[in-house]
Amino acid sequence: MSSINLLAISNPSDYWRSGHITIPWQPIYQQIQIPPEELVLSDLRDRSRTPLLAQVDRVDPDDPTRDTLVFSLAHATPPGLEDSSTFSSFLRADRGKPIPEGLGEPYLEVVLGSDGRERGVRFVNSRLIVWFNLVSAPEDNERSWYAGSATSVQLEHQELLDPLLAAKGEWMGQDPEKRCMQVDRLQLPGLEPRAPHYQVSLYNHSYQLVSRSNGPVRASITIASEPFDYIGSDPMTGNTCHFVCELYRVISLYAGADYLSEELFVKGKPKAEKGESSDRAEPIYLNFAAHYFAHIHLGQKADIYQPPHVPGWFAIGSSVMPHPGYGFATNGHIDLVTYPHEGDENRCSWLLLPCQSVKCLHLFMRTQAEGVDSCTGRCWYELIYKPLKVEIYQQTPVPQGVQDERLLTTPCA
Repeated sequence: MSSINLLAISNPSDYWRSGHITIPWQPIYQQIQIPPEELVLSDLRDRSRTPLLAQVDRVDPDDPTRDTLVFSLAHATPPGLEDSSTFSSFLRADRGKPIPEGLGEPYLEVVLGSDGRERGVRFVNSRLIVWFNLVSAPEDNERSWYAGSATSVQLEHQELLDPLLAAKGEWMGQDPEKRCMQVDRLQLPGLEPRAPHYQVSLYNHSYQLVSRSNGPVRASITIASEPFDYIGSDPMTGNTCHFVCELYRVISLYAGADYLSEELFVKGKPKAEKGESSDRAEPIYLNFAAHYFAHIHLGQKADIYQPPHVPGWFAIGSSVMPHPGYGFATNGHIDLVTYPHEGDENRCSWLLLPCQSVKCLHLFMRTQAEGVDSCTGRCWYELIYKPLKVEIYQQTPVPQGVQDERLLTTPCA
């Protein structure tokens, strides 16, 4: 039997599903030994062997274990078992000529300042145009609290953060405070019972661009906060240590998506003592709790939806035309949603429970108020709670002339 490289797809739902899939690249490469620039994926059900849209992203140049394979299924895959004990379909990995980089729909632009530093990133696909700030004062004035936030989100070319004015064709008079996706502060474990949390403000400190990726499946950036000092417990040894830390955020816009995804983690290094090199130790990933802030004009007091027994998502909607909506979903736990924030009905904030890394979705909608919860809940279920799963298919020897039943797949829908 000839040796071929196969990836097995598991669909944990009881209905056909398609979409984008994101998995660690390093275990795949160790098995198939095909470099990213030569990787071609195809669906075994497709006899024409049409290459799938795929790319390999370098998330953190200092940590190759975070390299990520991202691809899109061209056809829906049939339902399987919830425990993923059966495979729904198979992909073949070959050497070849993949779809050229930059040919796909999503893309990003990095805008530089006069000093040559990155000031912001513009994400674009067929549905969204998002401006994301890296600096704290994008207008170079005293308003210096916008770092790490999206200050413009256009859904189908209409602004969603101040949608009532946008619907009238107004742009200049929109609220300058509008923004979303902002991690305005972090909480790290404290050392004293009287101070159980060590708090770090991030809204007024700029981010630096660590890496960027642009391909046919997604446009993605990795950014890091300004370094901050933290004295806490070393998770490896339990000893008290002085760390220099950065919050890393991996933010991605997928083809055709009405959401942005992100992953957060805090990387710390022991602070070098006098005369020692700062590179004397490998980085350590610390537990943290992220606090988010959003300022979105919804016309009047919004309707907020948060399922009582599912702490992984919430949504805000409006009954006022054009029915703007925002949804947040995560694989962590939302500890507290505060709305209105400080009595302002345009503001909302929320805190996640401590974790070592967390994945989140920011979903943008224009729908009736009762629809924002179902849209957000479905995104949480399909993209975070029960995503399509992929694993390297381990073949077993099959006697000549006998077909391996595990390779039998349903024809394309």
